[in-house]
Amino acid sequence: MTDSKNPPKAKTAITIPQEVLDQLKEREAAGQISSVSGHITSLLQREQEAAEVDAVLARLFPGKRPATEHLEWAAKALGVTTSAGQSSAA
Repeated sequence: MTDSKNPPKAKTAITIPQEVLDQLKEREAAGQISSVSGHITSLLQREQEAAEVDAVLARLFPGKRPATEHLEWAAKALGVTTSAGQSSAA
């Protein structure tokens, strides 16, 4: 069984604009991100989580978006501030 806290890792090469890489390395040096690869991994995980949330919403509200009252209830339940029915987490 794999340890979910320390999943196996693999190396790969990606091509990104030099300017983007330079910005990421500056952020890493400033301590704003742990590492370039860690930051990219985090972004990919958030993308996957967002897709999972979208899938749940599609099952709960087929063919439509949740109504304002649903969004307000969810924001209140999660302790998130809202502005015009939009969650600050959006």
